[in-house]
Amino acid sequence: MKPYHLPPMSYVSTKYKKTGIFGLLIAAHIGIISANDTIPPKSQRAAEIQFTPPEITLPIALVKGYPFINGSISGVHGKLMLDTGSQLSLTINNHIIPTKNNIEIGTGFFGSGQHFSVSLTPEIRNIHIGPVTFPKATFVTSQDARQLENITPDFIGWVGYNAWAPYALKLDYRREKAVLYRGQPVTYLRGEHVIATLPFETRKLPNHPIMPATIGTTTVITAWDTGQYGTLYTSEAEKAHLLHSGQLKPSATDADSFDLSGLRIDGHNMPTITGISVETTRFAAATPIGLNEPNILTIGYGFLQHYKTVWDYRQHSLYLLTP
Repeated sequence: MKPYHLPPMSYVSTKYKKTGIFGLLIAAHIGIISANDTIPPKSQRAAEIQFTPPEITLPIALVKGYPFINGSISGVHGKLMLDTGSQLSLTINNHIIPTKNNIEIGTGFFGSGQHFSVSLTPEIRNIHIGPVTFPKATFVTSQDARQLENITPDFIGWVGYNAWAPYALKLDYRREKAVLYRGQPVTYLRGEHVIATLPFETRKLPNHPIMPATIGTTTVITAWDTGQYGTLYTSEAEKAHLLHSGQLKPSATDADSFDLSGLRIDGHNMPTITGISVETTRFAAATPIGLNEPNILTIGYGFLQHYKTVWDYRQHSLYLLTP
């Protein structure tokens, strides 16, 4: 593939959740690649991976709080993370999936400090995502993601926002399924009990819902993402305040984690979130997402497990439903 001589480009990635089992930080796969006219923009990477039916059900498998879809790529069977934090339709783990003629476009890093190369694979064939088959995808972003193999050893990649952007995404962790709807709220809310309708904004990235909230008297900004568990990023002083006020308590089951209570979003009192991480360093993905607030709470499985949720990016609304 001699025509594709591309310079290395900058790529930013982060990890959120330190697992008690592995002692690793797990990638939420948030990133930006600096573009020029020789690199396809994000909308043209794996552009063939687009769901099209009016409604489609994707069975999911929960592994350590992360939603995965069983599938296969180029004959290799495994699990793809259903990751709202990843904008690209498809990203593959080239530690497991054989690739050739890769075009290196930059380097990235995990929160633990480990670096990896980011490449474009010109073509990948025979892609199965749950019940849906795609004959091929072109210009597919790939990276060595063996760290995610610590969650599930058959990790083959991520399915991200661009694959379902025209849909509302309903996540049901208890029944282990995700349903995509092209219809309006009357369609996907039929028969559901709505606990709360939460308006959200997006800033630099279209796939990251952002909402203001409070924890007791502390103001925070929340960033929602299925590809992580949940972390509070704050100052040493604010952490001490939350501990003193009782909104933050050391976890009784995990010495490295905390239980968070007193969360209030758009006038709604939220349940206690157990087992989250608390960091007094800056959230590495704050700038790519567009966050400049001093207190940031990432919302993932620790919160989402309490509800069935609908993520409607078209209406800029996130619905909390009775599970």
